[in-house]
Amino acid sequence: MTDNDNNRSFDLPPVSESTEESPRHFDADVPNAPKKKTRHGSFSTGFTPRRENPSVPPPKTSDHFAGNSATSDSNTNKTGNNKSAATPTDSPRTESPTPAWSRPTVIDKAFERTRFLVLCLVMLPLSIFAYFPSLCEIVYAWYTQLDYGHGFFVLPLVALFLYLRHDTYPGTRYRLTWIGLFPILICGIMRFHAANQYMDTLDQWSLLFWILGIVWFFYGNRVFFWALPSLLFLVFMFQLPWSFEVLLRNHLQQFAAQFAAVLLQIVGEPAIPIKNTIRLSTMELAVEQACSGIRFLISIFAISFATILLIKRPWWQNIAILGIAVPIALFVNAARIATTGILLLDFENFIKSITPENRNPAVMADEIAGIFMIFVAFGIFIAFVFYLGKVFRKVEIEGISK
Repeated sequence: MTDNDNNRSFDLPPVSESTEESPRHFDADVPNAPKKKTRHGSFSTGFTPRRENPSVPPPKTSDHFAGNSATSDSNTNKTGNNKSAATPTDSPRTESPTPAWSRPTVIDKAFERTRFLVLCLVMLPLSIFAYFPSLCEIVYAWYTQLDYGHGFFVLPLVALFLYLRHDTYPGTRYRLTWIGLFPILICGIMRFHAANQYMDTLDQWSLLFWILGIVWFFYGNRVFFWALPSLLFLVFMFQLPWSFEVLLRNHLQQFAAQFAAVLLQIVGEPAIPIKNTIRLSTMELAVEQACSGIRFLISIFAISFATILLIKRPWWQNIAILGIAVPIALFVNAARIATTGILLLDFENFIKSITPENRNPAVMADEIAGIFMIFVAFGIFIAFVFYLGKVFRKVEIEGISK
């Protein structure tokens, strides 16, 4: 072996600065990179390539592309922003269709005003002309019968109920609703039967169906069902049918006499009920038809119905408020009769001293007891409504209203 063999040299390729300093994503592209043998006998680089998003090209750091790096980054950001902005439109959300009856409508105030004037100038005079005899009988009953004296307040209260709900007015259609002719047809049948059978009360009640039919026919389904609770309050302006009223009065008289006798016995006064009279120790107290309690019954029913319209409660509470009117009316009427008996027995001299000469002391005692029991009835009713509102109320649990 010669000196030339011992001093053998190997010529290495020159290493460029760009190769040493510039990082590459795939080191296989680096020239003259050292290779090692893999387990399977093939040759590969000693570096693991980085996994990049195939849709985005790797950035190039060479001198040739150095000036375009900022431009490519800005283009990439713009592309990403465009994709993110277009995402909601690419996948539109499918919403459930809104029912037709619950969709809000645009209220045409000019059309509403014109139609209201037409109804007032045409339909109102026609209705008064058609029902003039019945309207006279209704107003005469308000004047003469104490049981129906509240009828003067019915129409103002209906107007008040509609005004308080004007913010929920649903709007109406420009077309007529032909199904509204059905209540008008019922009204015609009732008037025809009332004229043949001489039933004035039935003719009066047909006015309610006439009003419902006019509202339904001219204003449509939305306005009809919106105004229906308030319009049903008109039932308190009519008299009860004569046969039904007589039968109801008889049963209420007997019940009031027996219940009042029990209340008198509870407070220590001897009382024996005999049909419609109560036999006391020194006198007999007669329960007349005016003392049957039908006035309290109708009045408290009207107050209960008005409370349902003014106060929003669950449906079962509305039924309870409407149903409590019957026991309150029965109790208050019996308590009024018992209070009248106590005033005549224990405070006879005082009652006679304040009674005018042309009046009966028993009537005076009955009026005093009636005025006092009105406040008692209202107090019981208000306490019941307040109790329902305090015991059964909405409670929010973790953001959920129950």
